[in-house]
Amino acid sequence: MESLMDLKSKAGPITAVTVLGAAVIWMAVGGNGITHAQAQNTNASVSSENLEQSTSIENILKKKVQAQVISAQLMQDGITLSGTTQPSKEIQLTSGASGKIQKILFDKGDFIKKGKAILTVDTRALKADIANVKALIAQRQLELDGAVKLKQQKYSSAVNVATAKADLASAKATLRSLEIDLENTVLVAPFSGVLNTLDVETGQLVQNNAPIGDLVSVNPLTIEINVPQKKIKQIKQGLKADIALSTGDTVAGTVTYVSSVADSETRSIAIEIKVPNQNNEIPAGITAHVDLALPQIMAHAFSAALLTLDDNGKTAVKTLSIDNEVIISPVDVLKSDRDQVWVSGLPQNINLITVGQGFTKAGDIVDAYYKNQ
Repeated sequence: MESLMDLKSKAGPITAVTVLGAAVIWMAVGGNGITHAQAQNTNASVSSENLEQSTSIENILKKKVQAQVISAQLMQDGITLSGTTQPSKEIQLTSGASGKIQKILFDKGDFIKKGKAILTVDTRALKADIANVKALIAQRQLELDGAVKLKQQKYSSAVNVATAKADLASAKATLRSLEIDLENTVLVAPFSGVLNTLDVETGQLVQNNAPIGDLVSVNPLTIEINVPQKKIKQIKQGLKADIALSTGDTVAGTVTYVSSVADSETRSIAIEIKVPNQNNEIPAGITAHVDLALPQIMAHAFSAALLTLDDNGKTAVKTLSIDNEVIISPVDVLKSDRDQVWVSGLPQNINLITVGQGFTKAGDIVDAYYKNQ
């Protein structure tokens, strides 16, 4: 019994020693390997965390913008300009011969058809001159005939014959000139129009080329306006125009002429519009407001506040590529309304930056939120 008790009392210390020895061996042999494995796992965990943190920081540093997908649509453009109605033709009438006005056949303001006589000049003195020249021609003809006969008989030289021929030709030329003067004593209308002014009276003595009055053609009327150069590409001959006159009337017209040269000061280009005026009811010289309906074109519409300038100083907008890269695209402003502008020069569909575009530059990769998605 006593021996058994002694054995138990000794067993405790032996076990403790054994456990301690095993612990030392474990630390020397296996513990180092486990610690190494734990270190590898720890390093892998840190590397993964660093990558996630780096990606997270990159995302945080991306500029955030708001964008909107905008599609091009047909735009009905137009332009309104002011001008005045003008005669399509206008000429100052002058006397074709000197003399006293014998008869005036139309009054100021009358419509005269082309070829009709407007007035006549007294022809008595002119007819007398013509009679004298005709007699002179007869005389010169006799002189020539005599010179020819004398030459044939050897009594005259070829010089005398040539002189007689020259005198006859001169007399005939004088007659032709007087006959033209006789024709010009009747002033005829060179085109159909209105006798706008008449500055002479019956019995008045006039000189050749003296002013008589003005003849104007107001059918059709012409309206000349100056178009801004950025619009001129859309204006062609045949384009229709709606015209509001200062009289309160509205008429239709057609563009018949587009100048090839811009005004050096205003950089605008002149065009002419013809307006039918068959009854001559529309006067020349009144104000006309012209509305030109330009051809429809594809364009994008958005707020004017989204316009910017590119590196060349041209009007542009900032858009996004499919990879959210900022692109600066130049545009042409076609029309500006109260709430928006219409521009051309862009693809059919664009990703337009609507918020935050002022903090971006070309080539930036941004974090975009699309408003219309």
